[in-house]
Amino acid sequence: MEPRRRRAPRVATPGWAGRCLDEDADEPDWYGCEVIDLSIVGVGLYLYPVLPLTPAALLDHHVVVHVQPPVGDSISVRLRGRVANASVLRDGAVRVGLEFVDLSETERQILRVLELLDVVW
Repeated sequence: MEPRRRRAPRVATPGWAGRCLDEDADEPDWYGCEVIDLSIVGVGLYLYPVLPLTPAALLDHHVVVHVQPPVGDSISVRLRGRVANASVLRDGAVRVGLEFVDLSETERQILRVLELLDVVW
């Protein structure tokens, strides 16, 4: 089996703690999460505590992420995407890859700037 290749370079986002909402859950609720990387096509997350769904059941769900990057209170970020992949880690957390949906051209340009500058908040 050939290893999966990323469609776009990722930028690490250490310290980006936030909250995530599974919009497609039967009973939507907020969960703790950590944004671990970001690219122009998606975002990587750790979800805590473990969601009531299995990783396979999360596929194609739409998730909203609210995060406060560790740069001060004046900046907060809202991300929305579709779960493209999910797996359980050894510590019980769920690793999720979100693919962005419905990005405006302005949002795409902001993500491109972050990628080009290799910004690490």
